[in-house]
Amino acid sequence: MRRWLSLLLAACLGLGLLGCGPEDPAPAPSASPVPSAAPSQAAEPTGTPEPADTPEPGPTAIPLSIGDSIDNDNFLMTFDSMELLDEYKYSTSEYSSTSLYIEDGYKLVVVKGHFENKATSAITDSAFSLSALVNGSYELDEHDVRMNFQRDKYFEIDAYTDQDYVLYINIPNKLAEQFETAEFSIGFNDDLSMITTVYNSDGTKTIEVDNLYTLSAAAGAAAPGGDGSGETSATEGLWSVDHYVDDFQQPTEDWFITNNAYFEGTFSNSATTNSKLLVRMAADEFEGETRVAFFLYEYGRNQVKNSSSNYVDEYTVTMRDASGNDVEMSGTVYCGGDRLFIDDQYVNTVLEAMKGEGSLSFHIVDTQFATTSYLFTFETDNFGSLYAETAG
Repeated sequence: MRRWLSLLLAACLGLGLLGCGPEDPAPAPSASPVPSAAPSQAAEPTGTPEPADTPEPGPTAIPLSIGDSIDNDNFLMTFDSMELLDEYKYSTSEYSSTSLYIEDGYKLVVVKGHFENKATSAITDSAFSLSALVNGSYELDEHDVRMNFQRDKYFEIDAYTDQDYVLYINIPNKLAEQFETAEFSIGFNDDLSMITTVYNSDGTKTIEVDNLYTLSAAAGAAAPGGDGSGETSATEGLWSVDHYVDDFQQPTEDWFITNNAYFEGTFSNSATTNSKLLVRMAADEFEGETRVAFFLYEYGRNQVKNSSSNYVDEYTVTMRDASGNDVEMSGTVYCGGDRLFIDDQYVNTVLEAMKGEGSLSFHIVDTQFATTSYLFTFETDNFGSLYAETAG
């Protein structure tokens, strides 16, 4: 029994030693992953980077002046005059007419010209990209620049036909008082397809055209030989012959001689001194009487008129001829009139001076408001030869 107990105790001790053997060490914490490169040392991407898309440069703008034209296989477009106007109305057919849109508080800058469609299909105004810049700083985009063909379908011109047209913008009255120049940009594709506009990521836009022209001019600019009416003078120079029209806007036999471009001068009154003045002159025959009249535009836009239905406006007119001699005369703006007529007894005096050579100056003073005066000078140029040819 004692032997058996000893053996049992030894077995238990052996089992205890096996259960209390050394423990496995705790696993070491995982080391933090080491970046392959510090942020400042990140590996550069492999391969050659592709260059960013660079838009191709557009066509170089071709400068134009009044008297120039655009001539290609599809059309011929002339630029005959640019005017600053309060309103403009033109005939669209034998029995109808229309007026250009003008916003309240605005004036019109109007380019007049002639358009010949040489193509085999109609040409619409949407074939052109139009914009304008006034006085070098006031910008107008394609939504503000309009082009009308002077016909019932004034947004297009039929194949193999030609029409007068107008290109125009509205500018605020305050800007009109300071108006000096306007620049019209005219773009189109070779095939007259619709203009493509690309909107860039920086918020700007690019107008893609094959051809680009810029027309720059001042108010009153006119091409030699006319003002967009289609009439040309038989004698080239500063003066040309035009004709009055009837109720159907058709030319009559009644002629008048006028200056192709406005004469420039100054005017003064109680509110201003030596401000801008533009002048048109017309010599004609009416009911057997020869007449000479001046159209005066204060600030280059406000036409001098007589709004009274009862009283005439009288003026003292002094002409200084090419020899420096002063001749005092008188002139009148009649009731409801829009021009100053040289009074009948002095018409021949003015005409004889204009038939000569050199320059003539006129100083005109309102007899009722002596602070209101007008001063301008012009060259007689080809007036004498043209008058002899027309009235002779």
